[in-house]
Amino acid sequence: MIGMVLEGGGSRGAYQIGVMKAYLEAGYSFSGFAGTSIGAINGAVFAQGDFQKATDMWSNITTEQLFDADTYKLLKIGESKWDMHVLSEARVGLKKIIDEHGIDTSRIKELINDNIDEQRIRESGVDYGLVTVSTNERKPYELFLEDIPQGELTQYINASACLPGFHPVVIENNTYIDGGIYNNCPTNMLIKKGYKEIVVVRTKAPGVYRLFTIPKDVKIRMVVPKHDLGNIMVFSPKKTLENMELGYQDGLREISKSSSH
Repeated sequence: MIGMVLEGGGSRGAYQIGVMKAYLEAGYSFSGFAGTSIGAINGAVFAQGDFQKATDMWSNITTEQLFDADTYKLLKIGESKWDMHVLSEARVGLKKIIDEHGIDTSRIKELINDNIDEQRIRESGVDYGLVTVSTNERKPYELFLEDIPQGELTQYINASACLPGFHPVVIENNTYIDGGIYNNCPTNMLIKKGYKEIVVVRTKAPGVYRLFTIPKDVKIRMVVPKHDLGNIMVFSPKKTLENMELGYQDGLREISKSSSH
């Protein structure tokens, strides 16, 4: 029984697609996935047994598709030469975010709803877990599929991927945001579930990386990017392909290293 843990990291999640490709080609299958934020999204698509859909989803994501025009201009400021025009556009975007109490996430929700099939995941027999945080309760939640009411899985995935500054996700009068502020790489979830062999796919993105004692009978395979995977909020087909290839090569190296032991 092998599990995979997927760290949060926005656009850096493309790296995880490459890692998964390497493991699938090597003949591995996974009985469980746990992830935070983009890791929760990727883990859900993997759990439903739809790697091709994950690849197609990532191959077509752009920043412009995920955010409205004003937010897009604000996000792109870090990649532009600063002049009066750029600063003026950034002010417009920032004012809109402040006036609307956060960044609109309707397009991200649409992406999740279009690519994740709750019933397929529930029928797969695969363990699936995610992390989110309730702001009004000031409480983190590490939830497995069986903890989530029928029909509400995509809402909780949205909650796990709701970065600070986004419109919070409201579920049954509770507001939720990104689980990365509590546990961005929830390896502990699969250990508690009884997994003895776990592949952990890092993105090295901002977020809380919680340290814990690894039991002696648990084998952790850590796949960590050796190169900068880029701005977590900027999605482009070119960078996606680069990060997927980096993940694929790093995955192959970890597989080779593990096989030689």
